[in-house]
Amino acid sequence: MTSTPPSMGETVARAIDRRERRDAQRRWMRFAVLAVLVLALDQASKAVIRATLEPRERIDVLPGFQISRVANEGIAFGLFPGRQAIVAVLTVVALCAIAVALAGLVARNATVAAGAGLLVGGSLGNLIDRLTLGAVVDFIDFARWPAFNVADCAITVGAALIVIGLMRDAEEDEETG
Repeated sequence: MTSTPPSMGETVARAIDRRERRDAQRRWMRFAVLAVLVLALDQASKAVIRATLEPRERIDVLPGFQISRVANEGIAFGLFPGRQAIVAVLTVVALCAIAVALAGLVARNATVAAGAGLLVGGSLGNLIDRLTLGAVVDFIDFARWPAFNVADCAITVGAALIVIGLMRDAEEDEETG
């Protein structure tokens, strides 16, 4: 019994499918690498700050910019101080919701994959602080702006990249649809 060779269309379809799977794997790898990198940089920077500065100690770097050790017991901009358990639960719920919402998009959109990696890595970095220290360590301190950290930067940039990626995705859908 002999089998018939695949048609040109079947061969092309298989090749496209293999390429799409490889691209999706690369995007998931980008997500994972960025999440781990952000988490490591965040935790390392906070460890250096805890080891070198006393609470509320400041080092002037430039006019209007200091490195200071701040214990943020709230969420963004110090909101909801002293409610670590609630904030930790909200963080976990938000991470789960983000994971569900972005799971399909990470595989098909490189910008969303990068943004999701930054956002998840930063969120995990701050969650670790909340659970182990009872507060998030902030140290990047510009005048007239609340102190923040590497995780906060990653969360902000990650959210922006997700929005940009989703906008690009919508534009591509409109062009092809």
